[in-house]
Amino acid sequence: MSDVARTQNWLPYTALLLAGGIFTVVVFIGWMRFDGEIFLSLIESGLAYCF
Repeated sequence: MSDVARTQNWLPYTALLLAGGIFTVVVFIGWMRFDGEIFLSLIESGLAYCF
């Protein structure tokens, strides 16, 4: 019975880690797809030199 309670404590952390990983992959794919437009919009707003 204690094994079940112990594994359920890790479920929220696992869900957060999985959501963070998916978010990171989606942002990376978006950057690879729209990198030119993102960089040009940063140049237009003057923020490109901050990076």
